[in-house]
Amino acid sequence: MGNRRFLDSNHRWRKDKKSFDGTIETRSAPKVLSGDDILGLLKDYDNVIFGKLQKKRRRDETSLPYNWKKLSIFFQLPYWSTLEIRHCLDYMHILKNITDNILGTMLNIDGKTKDDLNSRLDLMEMGLRSELHLIEKDDHYVIPPACYTLTLAERRAICSFLENLKVPDGYSSNIKRCVNVKEGKVSRMKAHDCHVFMLDQLAPAFRGIVRKEVYDPLVELSVFFKELSSKVLSTEVLDKLEKNIVITLCKLERIFPPSFFTIMMHLPIHLA
Repeated sequence: MGNRRFLDSNHRWRKDKKSFDGTIETRSAPKVLSGDDILGLLKDYDNVIFGKLQKKRRRDETSLPYNWKKLSIFFQLPYWSTLEIRHCLDYMHILKNITDNILGTMLNIDGKTKDDLNSRLDLMEMGLRSELHLIEKDDHYVIPPACYTLTLAERRAICSFLENLKVPDGYSSNIKRCVNVKEGKVSRMKAHDCHVFMLDQLAPAFRGIVRKEVYDPLVELSVFFKELSSKVLSTEVLDKLEKNIVITLCKLERIFPPSFFTIMMHLPIHLA
């Protein structure tokens, strides 16, 4: 979990060991590499080799610290190294994965939740978040509820809201088909369903059900994506989004376990 690196160097959360990974964050934000910088780092690497490899590549010391193994074929284009942005992040793909993470964990969906037995065992091994450690009782272990843990009645209330939601024609698909009120689960949401949920439905669906310390950063994340999806964006708004998303992700890090933070959960920093 490295979002604290993007905070101001004197931010109090940089010294907050208990709420994060047990360490004080003293590193600065990663340097933005120019095309010439990348070419210098990859000068001894081969170009892309197309086709299926016979042997699986293994990570070794030569690939550190960036885990690069080859020189992208795009650097053969004469203008590529001078571009400020040499990659393309799929906004809808990122948003869908983040929405699946949130719903899977909040609604405790089998196979989708990031808060399972292994997640709690990881916390015990790392010595973090003692309130979330497994409790031994008789001949089995009990998973203590977290601040984001919802009861079946609360999950059903969220699903009932989504099932009875009315939207204008053409605004979105029928989300009712993705909802199982009895089990308190949401599944099979397409990318556009996730887009609509994150931008407009998350806040009212969770309001009054999810605890405030969990609700507020989730709404901030929703607002971030809503602003980013605007038809018109000013540089001032983008600067504000770039600064605020770091704070929002750090708030989420203080709530959810490390397993919640897949690579997709970190990519919003690079969208702004």
